[in-house]
Amino acid sequence: MNLDNEFFLGARVLLAGLCFYAALIGWRMGMGYTSHPDRRFRGIAGAALMVLVGLLHLSSGLDAGIRKAGLRVEMINWVWLAVDFLVPLFFLRMAHTFGARDRLEAELAEAAEHDPLTGLPNRMGFARLAEAALSRAARQGRPSCAVMLDIDHFKAVNDGWGHGAGDLLLKGVATAAKGAIRREDALGRVGGEEFAMLLPDLTPEEALPLVNRMREAITEAVPHPGAPERMLTLSAGIAAIESSDALALERGFQAADQALYAAKEGGRNQARIAG
Repeated sequence: MNLDNEFFLGARVLLAGLCFYAALIGWRMGMGYTSHPDRRFRGIAGAALMVLVGLLHLSSGLDAGIRKAGLRVEMINWVWLAVDFLVPLFFLRMAHTFGARDRLEAELAEAAEHDPLTGLPNRMGFARLAEAALSRAARQGRPSCAVMLDIDHFKAVNDGWGHGAGDLLLKGVATAAKGAIRREDALGRVGGEEFAMLLPDLTPEEALPLVNRMREAITEAVPHPGAPERMLTLSAGIAAIESSDALALERGFQAADQALYAAKEGGRNQARIAG
């Protein structure tokens, strides 16, 4: 086998290896599409095609290397080999593009369900989390309760010290609340200064001391952004959720909101149980 033929055979083996690498990337991408059957099929089918192309190049390269040992490789064969290299390279480029698309879709989905200021789930994202938490508790035969939490005199902060101070206060409350809830609880920002929680495995009576401890923890952790001598306080309403369906969930939060209003009317800085 002359040197020219050896280089050509090596290039064919390299091309086969590149095809196998592209097949691995396609397989991993296809298997990652658990919720997109069409994308999963395309990824696996593309991986199978790359394996087939790689095997063809490997077998034909070895065959040519053995049968044509000692013969000079014609220029047209080098040209076609260069063209063949474009196939796995194009496949890898497409895989990169699809990966970028998937990451963008994930970022958009994340943004659609999260509040950009606090990082907490927004109303839509919270509803999804709350439904999942409620279903888990219902399957275990455990109660759940809805909680509405509101920052007292928040409008006065915005009016007196500006919206920047209000934003700082919201972010502080969100961070402190995340640190105070349990792992199985759902928390979200559902209004201007309103936060919602779903507490599984608790009745409203069991949740009341937990909510009060949370309010106290937030008060201690978050200073007033414009007047440190003033104390931040929060009011809360708590209500039972009677069943695991979406209508019961909505009724539970409506009742919690009414209890929150009663806490506000009763002097603020307190938690009330609905009914």
